[in-house]
Amino acid sequence: MESPQNTEEKILDAARQVFHQKGFNGTRMQEIANLAGINKALLHYYFRNKESLFEKVFNETFARITSKMKEIFLSDMALLPKIENFVHFYIHFISHHSYVVHFIINAMYEKPEQLREIIVKQNILPELFLEKIRKQLKDEIGLEIDPLHIYVNILALAIFPVVAKPLLQSIFSLSDDRMAQFFEERKQIVPTFISNALQGYEKSTNVV
Repeated sequence: MESPQNTEEKILDAARQVFHQKGFNGTRMQEIANLAGINKALLHYYFRNKESLFEKVFNETFARITSKMKEIFLSDMALLPKIENFVHFYIHFISHHSYVVHFIINAMYEKPEQLREIIVKQNILPELFLEKIRKQLKDEIGLEIDPLHIYVNILALAIFPVVAKPLLQSIFSLSDDRMAQFFEERKQIVPTFISNALQGYEKSTNVV
């Protein structure tokens, strides 16, 4: 007889696939049960409804990124190396687990009311991230700008190529190998771009 732990992991594996492909609204519990190779009654024994299963999958998916995010951005590392480390991790992670980006984007549109609740439960404290960046921008670079712009720029530069991968491959005739190389190049280019932009911004604000 299969252990409860193995059965639950089969359910979660199936749920990740179906939620990723169809989002929350398009997913049916029967589909998850079929993919997991169990009956629907057993699925409901482990997860009473689709909402509880979705929250479990979303929490663990989101936590894989936010745990590293907290580790890096709340550390005492200097700002520019901090940005470089995060970009390296983030691009590597999402380029190898592209379903995570699509999964989170779908969740933000379909169940936005749960996002803040999940952030609070995981003790992510985005305000603390931003305050840390704000202080480092001022102390290390001499800039007093809204750190939200920096944070959003980092995410946008890292996420867009993953979301747009099919379009980029189609338009520019990029093979999978070339696309993998492109993501590796982004790990260097994005931090350098952000660093140069910050230094350029600093110079422009000092122009009389």
